[in-house]
Amino acid sequence: MIESVGLSKFYPSPIKGPFDVKSLRDFLGKPREEIPALIDLNFKVKESEIFGLLGPNGAGKTTFCKIANALVIPTRGNLYISGYDSVKEHDKIKGKIFTIFGGERDLFGLFQWRVSVEKNLRFISELWRIPKIEAEKRINYALELLNLKDKKNEWYQKLSAGMRQKVYLALPLILQPEVLILDEPTVYIDVFTRREAWDAILELSREFGTTIILTTHNLNEAEMLCDRVLIFNKKKIAEGKPKELIEKFQTLKIERKLLVKIKGKINVEEFEKTAEKVNTYTQNGYTYLEIYVRRDYLKDVLTILTNHNVTDIQNKTTTLEDIFKELLGGENENLA
Repeated sequence: MIESVGLSKFYPSPIKGPFDVKSLRDFLGKPREEIPALIDLNFKVKESEIFGLLGPNGAGKTTFCKIANALVIPTRGNLYISGYDSVKEHDKIKGKIFTIFGGERDLFGLFQWRVSVEKNLRFISELWRIPKIEAEKRINYALELLNLKDKKNEWYQKLSAGMRQKVYLALPLILQPEVLILDEPTVYIDVFTRREAWDAILELSREFGTTIILTTHNLNEAEMLCDRVLIFNKKKIAEGKPKELIEKFQTLKIERKLLVKIKGKINVEEFEKTAEKVNTYTQNGYTYLEIYVRRDYLKDVLTILTNHNVTDIQNKTTTLEDIFKELLGGENENLA
């Protein structure tokens, strides 16, 4: 359904300014340095799959989404959607693909600010040539699923950023595209309403067979929604099902984390040879420890703990976020 083949994008470095003589001379005299946004990105997305693109700020997620919409031309490589080149043959897929950019960025100017939510959705349905009766049915369904019925008569302009984003998420439920690209779709949505957005995304995949590419900084969101994920920073680092990546990571990781509560005090030097790091604090007569156990030393750490009055111990489960931080921790400070 979607295939990225050697997809690469390089941008020329910016000019310092027209009045900077050295910068202007360099610009005229030699090629400008190229800044990579994507480097030889290869992956395939199956029909009806939810595929996550995960990376730090500047990894190239939004650049990819713009290439899919023919808003950016790749330097080399191709992105195929339903067998068509996303840039060269975009006219053949433009009715099959829909994109939501996060941060209430209505990039295509679909919504009218001084018009009610319901009238906006009706107008956009007409643009997509959805029959009126069918459009009404889909609009009511979307408003119900996203808990927006009480907002349908409010001007789009008066809604909060989070509510606008929810209204934007109603569109794919109404338009039911073959391919949906979501670029950080829940960025402004609060924790209480995020589940409604997740339900809408899952409904599109399961009920309507929509193929979805999701970029997100919310690793819990990716773990909950995605069938497979690609972790990348301009170029591919890891790819697979979230559970498989977690299982693989657990067998390879150097340390595991124990959360321990002890009555009284403990000398952390006891773990010097068995733990990579120990964080500790005391409160109300108890000592709380975060013990990062070195590989193959778990039994030794537990033996040490048997000499103390342990009231609680937990083995922290590895998450997709742990993998993300482990793989990208040394590459970028702006991690999700």
